[in-house]
Amino acid sequence: MAISETLPPNRGFIAFTSRILLIATLAVSVIIPHSFQVPTAALIVVTAAIAVFGVRMTKWLSLQLMFYCAGAALTVFYLFIGNINGAPNDAIIQTALVYLASPLLWLVLASSLQQRLGTAGTVRWLLLFTWGGMASVVVFFYAYFAFGRESVEFLVEDPNINVRGGFAGATMYVYGSLIFLTAAFFAEPAVVRSRLVRFVMPAALITAAITSGRSALILAIPIGYILGILLRPGLAERYSTDGRNGIALLPTIGLLVAIAFAGVTLNALFAQLDLFYIGNLFIDKLLSGGGSERVEQTGALWEGIERSFGLGWGHGIGVDYIRNDRLPWRYEILPLATILRVGIIGLVIYALPFVSAAWVIVRRMRARTLTPWDIYLAAGLGSATIATFTNPYLESFIFQWMCFIPIVLLGSVQTEVEDEQTEEAGMETSPSRLTPRIA
Repeated sequence: MAISETLPPNRGFIAFTSRILLIATLAVSVIIPHSFQVPTAALIVVTAAIAVFGVRMTKWLSLQLMFYCAGAALTVFYLFIGNINGAPNDAIIQTALVYLASPLLWLVLASSLQQRLGTAGTVRWLLLFTWGGMASVVVFFYAYFAFGRESVEFLVEDPNINVRGGFAGATMYVYGSLIFLTAAFFAEPAVVRSRLVRFVMPAALITAAITSGRSALILAIPIGYILGILLRPGLAERYSTDGRNGIALLPTIGLLVAIAFAGVTLNALFAQLDLFYIGNLFIDKLLSGGGSERVEQTGALWEGIERSFGLGWGHGIGVDYIRNDRLPWRYEILPLATILRVGIIGLVIYALPFVSAAWVIVRRMRARTLTPWDIYLAAGLGSATIATFTNPYLESFIFQWMCFIPIVLLGSVQTEVEDEQTEEAGMETSPSRLTPRIA
């Protein structure tokens, strides 16, 4: 499943324009997702239209395009079935955009990112945008309390912050991005060279998670940490022995220090915050299957699946339970909703890109050829996939970066030149001059 052995030329107007637009598209999609949907969609289309001229066809990209074609054929068939069963026109149009147009665009963007910036370079930009996402949370909280909810309505359609009764929560789309970025960082902090940043960033991420009111974001912390423990033994020798034998328990010590620092910070910022109360709510929600609303959704969706004998009712078809009055055909438990629409076989076809990426990780782990960036991306993809049981993030044309970027990059083999450059700079360089330096 190896991809090309050389990167395409990184010179010329198209190459330079592609890199600039790729970075801008990734920044907007990660830091302020869904805040400016139409401009963001236009940016994605324009960037893909320019970047496609520099994309080289590879074995891995060909495989992913085969999976896309299979999924597209499935989507068209079940759009027809859904239309016969009375699916509203809005549902048909939205499904066509999300399941047909958007995946193809993100495949082009992800391939261009890999070939223009490299895996290490892309991860470094994601680390920078992690700081940008957390900064947007700080700005949102400050503006909301200092100037009122009207000051942040351009970011969120219905902004709200609840800091009462020991609880904290806010309505921000960037928390969806942080589900990926938090798990990715906690899985492999070594993608950042500076030990100071390795302690500060997890503390900041924990603070953002606790004040988000999102169980999926809080859950991303242990998911990333556990995946890191499981995958790290598969690191290639040049990474597993390079400065990693000093303290075997350093990731655990760092996590404990970050939790303590985050607790002190939260107590200083929010005197009324009760960390034990938030922890109990989180545990209760997990034990209850995501809360009463998701339990009810699960029952309704499963009943619909049984009535279709697992064959699917078609895209745009819902059940008696309505979670979203504006989009009544959408549900938070995406795997079950997918089976309801396209059946069990349809779910398997849609899952092929995820399965292929998982297979690559397993093979590299067994061969002990994993890189730190592989672990980072794999944990982010794993967390985002688990989050589909709580929110249909992957049915958003903007949030699909969390799916296609790691899948494309995980199936790519880094060039020897990139690996040598990265090793010499302590995992600090990339093929592109536009790669940021994270201390």
